[in-house]
Amino acid sequence: MSLEIAYAAMGGDLETVRGRLLTDERIEKFAKIFLQDTSMQTLESALEAGDLPEAYRGAHTLKGVSRDLGFTPLFEAAAALSDALRLDDAGVPANMEAVPELMPAVRDAYATVVDAIAII
Repeated sequence: MSLEIAYAAMGGDLETVRGRLLTDERIEKFAKIFLQDTSMQTLESALEAGDLPEAYRGAHTLKGVSRDLGFTPLFEAAAALSDALRLDDAGVPANMEAVPELMPAVRDAYATVVDAIAII
């Protein structure tokens, strides 16, 4: 029951994750492991340092992990940010101007996921 509450609180896609991970115990295990993932911290510190390749890696990893765990709003926010930070062959991000506008949604969705996992 707490998984249902947690996923509802974050706007996640529990049914898809159940199809992927098969048991609620595995979902709970991997959701709690997510709390140890450093992608968000990597993203934040890389942006602060101006390290765009590392910021892209952080956003891209956060996107993938949140997709795999059904954290839908975080996945969507991280995907938009990852797209904006994607570097072209010259090392120029696709849409650096959008990054300051996109980061609040990523931060909010991340905080919501962390709070929801605490329910589990």
